[in-house]
Amino acid sequence: MFRVDYASKYSYRVNYVRPSPIRTLVSKISEISAARRVISFAAGEPDPSVIPRGLYARILAEVLEEEEKSCNYSPTEGIPSLRRAIASFMEDYEGVKSVEDDIIVTVGGSQAIDLLGKIFIDPGDHVIVENPSYVNTIVNWEFYGARLVGVSVESDGLNVDRLELVVKSLLSEGRRVKLVYTIPTGHNPAGVVMSDEKRRHLIEVASRYDLIVVEDGAYNHLVYEGSFKPLSFYDKEGRVVYVGSFSKVLGTGLRIGWIRARRELLEVLKTIKGPSDMCAPVPIQHLVERILRKRLFDEIKRKAVEEYRRKRDAMIEALDEYVQGVAYNKPFGGMFVLVRLPPSLDSEEFANMLLEKYSVAVIPGKPFYLDDSGKNTIRLNFTMVSLGEITEGVKKIGLAVRMLS
Repeated sequence: MFRVDYASKYSYRVNYVRPSPIRTLVSKISEISAARRVISFAAGEPDPSVIPRGLYARILAEVLEEEEKSCNYSPTEGIPSLRRAIASFMEDYEGVKSVEDDIIVTVGGSQAIDLLGKIFIDPGDHVIVENPSYVNTIVNWEFYGARLVGVSVESDGLNVDRLELVVKSLLSEGRRVKLVYTIPTGHNPAGVVMSDEKRRHLIEVASRYDLIVVEDGAYNHLVYEGSFKPLSFYDKEGRVVYVGSFSKVLGTGLRIGWIRARRELLEVLKTIKGPSDMCAPVPIQHLVERILRKRLFDEIKRKAVEEYRRKRDAMIEALDEYVQGVAYNKPFGGMFVLVRLPPSLDSEEFANMLLEKYSVAVIPGKPFYLDDSGKNTIRLNFTMVSLGEITEGVKKIGLAVRMLS
């Protein structure tokens, strides 16, 4: 019987495809968790007990009762009332004046990043990303043929001086450099926050070399000390394309994100987005709109920040007490602590041993890097675990480090 050879018909883009290392590891963790208890520092999600699901249930019941078209398509760019609410949110929470026509609603921040890759990246384009950077952006933009160039991250964010040197060098060689991708607040995986000085400097560099900056604001509302304006606040030329998400505060499963950008860019995004998804889930658009309109976000955020600050502090205290010979920063925002193990240790081997022997799950840092500088790093999430699990799990990490060093 003849069997079709799919591989012979694949697009050339399949050559750029590789599975997300995080998804692969999380699947393995899930399999092992079905057989025995695992303390998992692997997730990048909010604590389910912090998410006010009862409130959501009541609001959704209202939506389905009151909104006649809540189970029909919305405009591709999102329901107008949600776009207005997000524009007001940008002004109230980020200090960035916005109107409805500056906003397009997406299926989470992930779709926003994918759409931007579609419209900006041609095969062979050079794109500057932080090193380390969010692994799913790396995987996604490599699929579109981007040549990613990593620039180091310091304790106060992206090394912007180094970025400028890299851009100058690439341009002098005749390379196409279009984009800079950054997570300035609560960086994933590094946990750092970019200083105000560096934010201003990055906008100056982008202007000088005619670059577009994609600002990933996924963690902007999980800040534990200080306050920080987004890059968009300093942008006077429309160079910053802001990617927003409610996932880290309201819940990752809601899948509501947005892009704030100049209107001519949003028209192109809308044209490309429509055929692929029609629109973001309409009942959830209405849910988020009502949360914003009724000013419920403040209290949800306050409780989340309060709880995650406690967990972050517990993780740092446990690392200080139980793990020797490693380096890490106390994160001012986000969900993660990036731990640099002794140089002799390989993070992937360490993570596998830790899971098999001690039933503790961590994410190896290596996939977040574009070179080997992260081969001995691990990413620890502190939001999904209990305070007791943090202490117990970090103790076991300390035992594993001592055993292997």
